[in-house]
Amino acid sequence: MRDALLNDLINTLERHGCEIKVSLPATRGRGARRKATTDLGRQIGELRNNHGLTLKEITQLLRPKLKTSVSMATLNAWEKGAIPRMVPEERLIQVLREIADEYQAVEGGAWVAAEEVKATVDRWMEVMTPRQIAVAADEAVTTIRSWATGKHRVLRTKWNRVVPLVDQMREVMKSHQDHP
Repeated sequence: MRDALLNDLINTLERHGCEIKVSLPATRGRGARRKATTDLGRQIGELRNNHGLTLKEITQLLRPKLKTSVSMATLNAWEKGAIPRMVPEERLIQVLREIADEYQAVEGGAWVAAEEVKATVDRWMEVMTPRQIAVAADEAVTTIRSWATGKHRVLRTKWNRVVPLVDQMREVMKSHQDHP
């Protein structure tokens, strides 16, 4: 619903011959990720979700092992279920398992779920403003607001850095509010 000031602005512009179109996206943030449907897709997903590797890093690790280059687009297609043509699928799965063995899985997974992020940010916002959280976390205010929507997951390494900083600031601010 538009507020009165915005309606006045739109009406004024339309009176002067301007055509105004206002649209808001139905959803913001990430949609639900599709589940991998093949063994190859699940193996790529495991490297990304449990080991914290990006598509770019996986392609760079595959190049010397396969003695051929694989594009990020191809890797992404394989993760979504496409069938490899140039390299046998069994060989790819074997190489991806070798990479998984070389890289330690991140405890709790490489990503913090959007629901957990939202719950934590909501707890912080009981005491702090988004700007104060952003300063404590050394992140942009827009990032904090995005996290508060509950539609954005966060890399666990970043989250593990941010949470203690903001929790510490939250406790200080809470103690000041309790004892003015």
